[in-house]
Amino acid sequence: MPELKPGWRRVKFGQLAECINDRVDDPSKAGVDRYVGLDHLDPENLKIRRWGTPDEVESTKLRFRPGDIIFGKRRAYQRKLAVADFEGICSAHAMVLRAKPAVVLPEFLPFFMQSDTFMERAVEISVGSLSPTINWKTLAAEEFVLPPLEEQRRTVAPRAGRMSMKHTKTP
Repeated sequence: MPELKPGWRRVKFGQLAECINDRVDDPSKAGVDRYVGLDHLDPENLKIRRWGTPDEVESTKLRFRPGDIIFGKRRAYQRKLAVADFEGICSAHAMVLRAKPAVVLPEFLPFFMQSDTFMERAVEISVGSLSPTINWKTLAAEEFVLPPLEEQRRTVAPRAGRMSMKHTKTP
C-alpha cells in the first residue's frame, strides 16, 4: 500500500457521509412541491435543473433537504448525483447522503463523489446484472484516501461555481 501524503488519511465512506432514509409512503402528502427522479439528474453535473411534482408519482420516495446529495444508486455507471438547493422528495433508486462536516467539507464531498476513484469503486461494488445497484452498507465500508480539510477547501474553491468535476483521479 503506497504511503500517504502528510495529513491525508484513509477513511471509510460511512465516516464521510450518512445515508438519510426519511421515507415518504404517500408522495402527494409529502408537503413539498418537487420530485426528483433519476431521469432529472444530468450525468457529471451537480445542479438539479429540472424536476417533477409529487402528484406525478405514487410509490415510496425519500425526503431530502438543501445541501443533501442525491446519488443514483442504481446504474452508478451513469454518474448521476446532484446537490439539492431545495427541499423535496426523490426516487427510492437514489441515496440521500449528508456530509459529516467534522470529517469532510460538505461542499467537497460531491466533487469527491464525481471523481473516477469514487465512481469506479461504486460501479465495482454494484450488485445485479440487469439494473446494478449499490447497497449502503457496502458503500459505507469502502475505504478512500481523503485530503486534509485545508486541501479540501483549496480543491473546492475554483470549482464551486461550475459544480462539475470531470473524471478526476484522487490520490
